[in-house]
Formats: sequence, C-alpha cells, structure tokens
Amino acid sequence: MAAGRWTIAPLILLGAVFLIADDYIIKTVAVGPIESYPARATVGSVTIAADPYSTNEKSYTAFDVKKLNSQGYFPLHVIIQNSSKDFLKIRTRNIILVTASGQHLYTTPASVLVDDVVGKGFTSRIPLLGSSDSTTTGKPGSPLSDFSSKELTNRLLDPGTVSDGFLYFFTPEPKKNPFAGSTLFIPKLEKEGTNQALGPFSIPLDPALTTSP
Repeated sequence: MAAGRWTIAPLILLGAVFLIADDYIIKTVAVGPIESYPARATVGSVTIAADPYSTNEKSYTAFDVKKLNSQGYFPLHVIIQNSSKDFLKIRTRNIILVTASGQHLYTTPASVLVDDVVGKGFTSRIPLLGSSDSTTTGKPGSPLSDFSSKELTNRLLDPGTVSDGFLYFFTPEPKKNPFAGSTLFIPKLEKEGTNQALGPFSIPLDPALTTSP
C-alpha cells in the first residue's frame, strides 16, 4: 500500500506543475508614442526611452508573475525610435544601470530570471503564478517564452521604425527601488556596414518614476 502511494505522489506533483504552466497568461505590453515617455534621450535621429517597472503591481501588468519585484527582479521597458536612414545595431551586453550610489548593474538574461523565480520548485510556483485573477486579456503560454520574447536582445534596428523590449535588473535588496536616482547608460549603437558609433545614450529614470501610476 505504501509503495502505491509513493508511485502516485510524483504523478500528482508532475500534473500540478503542468497545470500551473498551462495557467500562465501572455500579456500584451502597449508601446506609446516616444514623446509620451518622460525618461528618454536623443542622439542624432535616434531617440531611446525607458519605462521602469518599479512596483509589483506594474510588473504584473506585463508579466503573469505576482510579486516579481519582491523577488529582486525589476523590468525596464526600452523603446527605440530609429528616425535615421541607417540600419543600426544594438548590443545589450554593455548596457548598464548606474544606481544612485554609483553601483553598476548589468542585465539578467530572461532564462536566468525564469529559472530563479519560477523554477524554484512546486511550492514556490503557486503564489507566483496567478492568472486566475488577471484582468488582462491574453493567451496561455510559458513563462520562459514570455520573458524571452519580450527581452531586449542584440538586434538590427531598421530605419524609420520603432523597436522595444525589456531589460531585467536584479538587486539583492528588493525593498529598495533600484531605479530611484538611477541612469540607464547605453554606450552606443552601431551603423550596419560601417560600425560607426552613435551615442552614448544616458537616460535618467527619475522623470518616469514621478509620473508612474
């Protein structure tokens, strides 16, 4: 009898994990006119804006994970308007968040974030994934595909277009807002073909924080 219980238990846990994954909802993040973002910088014909997700509530509007910020992860939505006639390359590896204390924070890959926040185990998934009370219309999906598809990665920016994506920053002190008094620093964009540098872009985030809901 005891052996039967031990055989059934893993199946129950496995089924519960699949059920939780199926409940994850992909949420759509709207992109407004570049002028609507208070935190932005322009170099030449390129404007880059940054929209910090500094609270659990705001992060939950973009990702179906409750208390994401409380886990130490703070998303930053980056919008790039390339009004030039050039194809431009952005490389995210060297992008840094310069905090109010002068600390340099580098981005965390989506895969690492998901493994840490969602993949800690069955007991930690239940309070984090909560689409049942979500008011945002979306479709079922997986946390990894959602965070990865929304991530700002190395890419080519076509002329006359707007591109966007999220950067994820981690802090071991989640009770302190790492965006307060901070500046997003993007060293450069590069022109395709010539590798001519455009930049740097230095974007203070406080203007966006004062207008955030």
